[in-house]
Amino acid sequence: MDGVPTFGEYIRRRRTTANLTRPQLAWLANLSVPYLTKIEGGANPSRRVIESLATALELTPVDFEYALMLAEGPLPSIEPDLPTATDQEYLNLLNPAIGAYISGLWDIVAVNAAHKEFFPELAAGSNYLEWLLFNPISRTVMVNWDNEVRMAVGRFRMQLARTGEEERGAEILEQCLADPDFALLWHSDMVAVDRGDLTKLVRDPRTLAITEMRINMWRTQSTLHSWLLVLGTVVDRPTAVTRPVMRQRPETSRAINASEGGVTPPRRAKNVAPGKDPMPTTPLQQLNSKLAGG
Repeated sequence: MDGVPTFGEYIRRRRTTANLTRPQLAWLANLSVPYLTKIEGGANPSRRVIESLATALELTPVDFEYALMLAEGPLPSIEPDLPTATDQEYLNLLNPAIGAYISGLWDIVAVNAAHKEFFPELAAGSNYLEWLLFNPISRTVMVNWDNEVRMAVGRFRMQLARTGEEERGAEILEQCLADPDFALLWHSDMVAVDRGDLTKLVRDPRTLAITEMRINMWRTQSTLHSWLLVLGTVVDRPTAVTRPVMRQRPETSRAINASEGGVTPPRRAKNVAPGKDPMPTTPLQQLNSKLAGG
């Protein structure tokens, strides 16, 4: 199935993947077999029934969110619109932060200069998912390209469920299904990949320098806009601070040429008070890195 499934189709597919018969799933979800048959055939269940099925199928939180979205139907559609001159001016003022306006289906509406520098050829009029799959430069820019593709496929599936069967969504899906990696992921049960923090490792294609970037999405003040603000900022501190590890002498040691029974006490450096380590281990001071190009 290439498009967005109904709730019943999704439950039937997850039941088949879990190697459960319809009576087995009905028993686990505390439902009757005829009622489960109606659900898989297209009947709209209550929230309690959706939760029971999710528990029985051991759905993850994102899988449950996806199932709930399929049951409740897509959100109201918003007519596509373009940013005004004021909106574009605000985007330019965000430099050196990376800024872009994108649609719900990841069409790039507008970008600023910092975005052009970090994401070459991902300009207004292009689509992020198509750029990620078909533009060779994306494999250089995105350090963890494979993981980015997996997350993008899962999140795009969620976005299609939110928007419904729109013409633009079907067009993007048809284009991306030409890629074997996308097709393999799309026909799996994967919905989205949980991410602890919204960070990406981005490589400058000219210098090959790697930058850690934090990504945030913001809605504009007007809820009627069909686009969102994506803001990327360079992480200004290292993810970990390393402290040196000093090799310690054993409490007692024996000289190589000493007799078997002779044990010599450990030596202590001169002019050092008892109880103090002559070579204390102190943590390294954290270095403050400057923003590199935005």
